[in-house]
Amino acid sequence: MSAGTRQLMDAELEQHFLKLAVKQPEILCSEAPVEVLQDCAYDGEPTPFQEEYFATGYAAWLERKHGRHINWPQDMVNRAVLVLWYRATLLNTARILGVASEYENQHFFSDDGLY
Repeated sequence: MSAGTRQLMDAELEQHFLKLAVKQPEILCSEAPVEVLQDCAYDGEPTPFQEEYFATGYAAWLERKHGRHINWPQDMVNRAVLVLWYRATLLNTARILGVASEYENQHFFSDDGLY
């Protein structure tokens, strides 16, 4: 089943998580929504929703980190989306296995130390 035909979350839930990404960009990996983690683990690459979700959260996190809005280069945002998505898949695996993740105390939308 391709990413275009599956639907783990409906549009309303996706919008809910996008709003949370803007309002709570400093959440820790241990606080990441299970629905998002499960959604990330479903496909072999980020879906359009996941790209928007991580880009939105990343931009909000950078704004809080730097104290102002900055228009970051798109390639920087794209790299962050990929590493944040990949970490979310690892968090989901740890959740399923019931083991602690090395990322638990890191900010979910931060790419610090992931490269």
